[in-house]
Amino acid sequence: MDIGTQIMTFIANPNVAYLALIVGLLMLVVAVTTPGTGIAEVIAVIALAVALIGLVQLEANFAGVVLIIAAFVLFALDVTQTAHGALTLGGAAALVVGSLLLFPTGEGESVLSIWLVAGVTLLMVTVSLVFFSALMRWRKQHRVDNAAQDLVGQRGVVKTATAPLAPGTAQIAGQLWTVEASEPIEPGTEVEVIERAGLTLKVKKATA
Repeated sequence: MDIGTQIMTFIANPNVAYLALIVGLLMLVVAVTTPGTGIAEVIAVIALAVALIGLVQLEANFAGVVLIIAAFVLFALDVTQTAHGALTLGGAAALVVGSLLLFPTGEGESVLSIWLVAGVTLLMVTVSLVFFSALMRWRKQHRVDNAAQDLVGQRGVVKTATAPLAPGTAQIAGQLWTVEASEPIEPGTEVEVIERAGLTLKVKKATA
């Protein structure tokens, strides 16, 4: 048996094709949520190509493939929601059903390991609820920090009065920010951002 035949036999194993599909879809979700590195995209293309070859060789059930893809869509959507969990549970159910339907079974045929399906499902639920959610929170915080940093020197209008020991609020660059000042500033006063301290902007009365 030549090396090409050995590779095709390896890829045509249900467990290998299934893992390649899972890894490819997972890396595709990572690539969509954190674009720019290129590593996730490369892994996704290679893994999905391997999975496609294996799925074709094994005559995989199209409905199973669709359900698994739908599961990853639900996992990805859940991390964008305020309250996490519901879509992840739906994704887990779709992943289990799709995995069980993926390969037709027959006498003498190798079948997908139920332990592998259980492990992958548990892993994806954990990744969705913990890793992806933490990643989205970090990206949101990073965007807020960058936006706040860019606000230095911009002007806005005070909405809630501020004093040296009493922060207020101001409308700056179309957003409402918590602001501090070294002097009392009444609502309606135009202010200028002079510094950022975390998510609080330090301001002063704007000069003419």
